[in-house]
Order: sequence, then C-alpha cells, then structure tokens
Amino acid sequence: MKTIRLMIMVALLAPAALAQAPLGKPSPAEQAIAWAQAGIKQDASRVQPYNDLALGYIRRARETSDVRYYEQAEAAIQKARKIDPDNFETSKAEVMLLLGRKEFATALDSARALNKKMPDDVLVYGLVADADIELGNYKEAEWAAQWMLDMRPGNVPGLLRGGRLRVLFGDAEGAMDFYNEAYQKTPPVETESQAWILTQMAALQESAGNIDAAEKLVRSALDKFPNYYLAVEAEAQVKIDENKPAEAVQLLRERNGQFPTLASKYALAKAMESAGMLEQADGAYAAFESAARAQIGAADNANLELVHYYLGRGNNPGEAMRIAKLEAARRQDAATLDAHAWSLYANAWYVEAQAEMAKALAVGVRDAAFFYHAGAIAARGHDAAAAARFLNEALQLNPPAEIAGPARAELQKLQAASAASPALTSNAEQMDAAGMATP
Repeated sequence: MKTIRLMIMVALLAPAALAQAPLGKPSPAEQAIAWAQAGIKQDASRVQPYNDLALGYIRRARETSDVRYYEQAEAAIQKARKIDPDNFETSKAEVMLLLGRKEFATALDSARALNKKMPDDVLVYGLVADADIELGNYKEAEWAAQWMLDMRPGNVPGLLRGGRLRVLFGDAEGAMDFYNEAYQKTPPVETESQAWILTQMAALQESAGNIDAAEKLVRSALDKFPNYYLAVEAEAQVKIDENKPAEAVQLLRERNGQFPTLASKYALAKAMESAGMLEQADGAYAAFESAARAQIGAADNANLELVHYYLGRGNNPGEAMRIAKLEAARRQDAATLDAHAWSLYANAWYVEAQAEMAKALAVGVRDAAFFYHAGAIAARGHDAAAAARFLNEALQLNPPAEIAGPARAELQKLQAASAASPALTSNAEQMDAAGMATP
C-alpha cells in the first residue's frame, strides 16, 4: 500500500464544534439565490441578476443532488436571453447547466464556441476541460487546464481541474498537492466547495488503501457542510473497506432519504448484499434496475452501474455488453472503457476486451478494480506474466478493496495452471523473477 503525502493545514481537520456552520444558516448556493432574487426585485431589466440566479440554482443542485434545480436554472437563463440574447455570461451559465445535466458533447461544442469568442476567459477553459474529461478527451482537457494555470497562476478553478487530471494520469501525490492548494485558497464561507475538495482528497486516500486518512477527510468534509451527500457516500465506501457493511447501509439509507441518485441507489443495494441483507438487497436491486433501464438512452443515466449490475447480481452479461457498447459510443472516458472491456470479457470476447482495457489504462489511471479487470483479461489471453503483474498491482494499490478476494483467487488459478503445465514454465519463471508471488 502506497501512502499519499498529506499536507493539510490544522484548520482542515478542526473539531466539529469549531468547523460546523450554525444550524439553519443558508448554504452558499441559497445565499447566492437570495442575493440574485433581491437584485431582480430591485431592477428586473438587468441581465446579470438572472445569470446569478441561474448559477445559484446550478450550485444548489450540486449541494443537494436535487436535479429539479436545473429546471429553475433553465428558466432564469431563458429570462436572461430575453433581455440580452447574446450575453456572454448567460452563455457560460448555459454550458454549466449542460454539464450538470451530463449533456457533455453539446456542452463541449458550446464551450469551444465561447472559447473562440473570448479566448482570455479563464473559466471558459475550465468548462472546455470539464466536458473533455467526461468524454475521455484527456489531452485536450490537459491543454485547457494548463491554459487556465498559465493565464492566472494558482487560480482555484485551474487547480481543481489540474487535480482531477492528475488523478486520471495516475499521479496521486500531484493530485493531492493541487487539491491542498485549492482548499487553502477557497474562502471559508464557501463551505460546500471546501467539502467537495475534502471529499475528492478522501477518495484519493481510499483508493490507495489509506482508510484512516480517508475517514478523517470525510469527517472534516461533513463538519464543513453537514449531511453533504457526496461525503456521506464516501463515508459509506470507507465503512465497506473497514468490513462494516451494516454501517454503510445505514449511512446510505440516510443519504437516500432525500434526492437519491441512481448511483446512490445502486450503492445501497450493494451494501445490503455485503451486509447479508439479501431480501432487502433483492428489492433494492430491482428498484435500481427498473429506474436505471428507463434512463438508458438519457444523457443523465446510470449505465455504468447497470453494466456492473448485469455482470454481477443481475447475471445478464449479454445485456451488460449491449449497454456498455451504447455508452462507449457516447463517451470514451476511462471508466466507460473499463466497463466495456469487462463486459466483453464476460462474453468471452477476450481479444477485444484486452484491446479495450489497454485503452482504458493508457491514460495512466491507477485503480485497483481496473488492474483486477486487466489481470483477469490478460489471463484469458494466455499472458500469465502480464496477468500476475496487473493482479498484484491491484492488491498492492488497495488491499482493502472489494476486488481483493477475486484478485487473489485469479492469482492462485494462474499459479496452479503454471505448475500443472510445462508449457507455462516460462511464464511462471517471469512471474517469479518479477516478484509476482501471491501476497
């Protein structure tokens, strides 16, 4: 397990009594909405208050996961358009709305058009980067993020995009440095933004098996922004890693009490299964499957979760591959490529699975589940040395991960096959030479 350097100021892990906002205090988004509404009341002929109102609603959607705020943001944008059809700030808000609704291809086209129109606007580069990341255009996203930091060194939006890209490129320490700097530059009143950054840092630590550090960061995020759904989801994942699935179930039940997402419903079903609550898990999975299938063709979908469901509890690998193929036609980000590769593997398309998995890993992403998938796929491709390397990488990267058991089992099958077949001796020797014994 690799420890990620954690340089965090003392205030970041302050006691809850000092860090938690007073009960009943409006959130940053609610305050922004109230100020915008006051501005409209004072002068309804000005376009900027409507832009501010749209941004406030978009921020509120991120604070709560309640997508109905996007409808209110759209209404504010339409009113702004009536006042000034070509307003640049309105166009930026519109791109943010498209990103929130996961209409990434349309968002990218609009953001690029804005970038051509105003090439010195730092945030527009951030919108381009966001859309490119989601679509898997990582080189283009890196270019846009670098422009942000070149134009205005140390700006928080640029640091956040830089941190996200460092994660994808497999540079966990670089990502942590970006996030630390962004956190320190975020005003204390921006409590949701602080909590979001802390949650990203927690996910980084969890992905490296640093569970104690992840838990502290999650708790700090919840101190900054109580009941923050992203932090609660991250805390539930920590409980799974700690082999406390019943606690994860309780957390996810509370999280899903208001504005659950398809992804959070799937997470609850998985936690119930891990906790041995099989009848309840059956019901939760069925509810998730029904809702997710209704959204297969929508921009805001749970297709990746649905693919993994059908490759596991749902036991329908053919349908998993069909859905994965549909999603891969829309976007080529690493997670989608990994899901597509895994679905191909489940349907015995091993050569195609290996090619797709290579594309998923090419960006540099270091993820235990990805490495487990790559190892299992390589094993079916009769490349025992590569399989052992990937499987051991998965176990070394994140020993508490859910895939640890399957990865060890796959390694044991490799070793048994090597011992049983003289034709595999060279592969076995390569495994030993590389120090690839089962942990």
